[in-house]
Amino acid sequence: MAVGALILAAGTARAAEWIVEPSIAVESLYDDNVDLTIDDTESVSGYLILPRLQVKANTEVSKTALDGYVAYTDYGDSDVEDKSEVATYLTSERQTSERGTLGLRGEYRRDTLFERTDFGPGTGNIRDVDIGLSRDTEVRRHFWMLEPSWNWLLSERSAVRFGYRHTDSRYTNATGTDLVDYTEQGVSTTYSRSLTDRSDVNVTVNAARFEPDIDEEATTLQLLAGLRRAFSDTLRGNFGAGVSRTRTESGAAEDTSSGFVFSAGLEQRAETSTLDGVISSDVTPSGLGRTVRSDQIRVRWTLQTAPTVQFVLQTHLLRNRALEGDDPAVDRRYYELQPELRWQWLEDLFLSGSYRYRRQKFDADPDSAQSNAFFLGFAYSL
Repeated sequence: MAVGALILAAGTARAAEWIVEPSIAVESLYDDNVDLTIDDTESVSGYLILPRLQVKANTEVSKTALDGYVAYTDYGDSDVEDKSEVATYLTSERQTSERGTLGLRGEYRRDTLFERTDFGPGTGNIRDVDIGLSRDTEVRRHFWMLEPSWNWLLSERSAVRFGYRHTDSRYTNATGTDLVDYTEQGVSTTYSRSLTDRSDVNVTVNAARFEPDIDEEATTLQLLAGLRRAFSDTLRGNFGAGVSRTRTESGAAEDTSSGFVFSAGLEQRAETSTLDGVISSDVTPSGLGRTVRSDQIRVRWTLQTAPTVQFVLQTHLLRNRALEGDDPAVDRRYYELQPELRWQWLEDLFLSGSYRYRRQKFDADPDSAQSNAFFLGFAYSL
């Protein structure tokens, strides 16, 4: 429940509506393999405290949403250090003229690689594929991404979009692991044309430069064709596919890899349910110091099963492989599934219970690591 919806008038055409939604969640937890290891697994119990703030500001020409939280987990009597996580997500859009629109997306996370508290909005960042990496050392990560864009209407039926993306990932306490800091710069151009009131086709050209803090760099070029369609007023989908070519420079040596990439997404916004889903195969950066081929399925689904009961399902399936040949540090499968039930006990108080299953298997290892975790708590909207 919002604590305030404040109208700030700056002329009738420039009126702004601010919606501020602070909340706090407290959960007890039990995890039978918290750091997702094969040997020397450790079960822990503890609690999680998560204050959160969501802010939205809308005018006739702009929309801005900011979502941030601080999560503190106490693992009780355990060798695993207590974990704190900070995350902030920003989306903003402003119409600068009848034809032009500026957009901005941003993300900052301070987390640990063996566990995370939340995807982020929707299905999260599909170019963040280091989640679930398990090492003997509990590595902390500072990850941020900034993506400005500009959309220009060429006519009533066609438009062009230009985008730039900067990603930076830094690790602390990473001594003895294969992890290295990296940056990635990316640019993209998309031309789209409407076929009907509900569908359009598009062509996209992407270029990305991956620069880890080792003597290796990679440049990836992609060409994709896609289709977007509104199946109804509440359901939308998109599909894109094309070719990708990556040139890797390691010292004086060069290597080139080509392949097929695709992405399909589904979005539903209805009165009693919401759905965000994506399935993709792409070339992404990695904290292991090289680009990887990543196949993913991500889903976030909420369903109002009764006036005061809500079911939530989050799932993430990840398959990472080296672009060429085998790499025991890269080639792995990671699965995460978390169903949850929420009950609105009072107007601003929700009780919740959830179960989370995680599994990870490296191709070079005959055994896999599995984790079962249970959460029980409440969330209060201030």
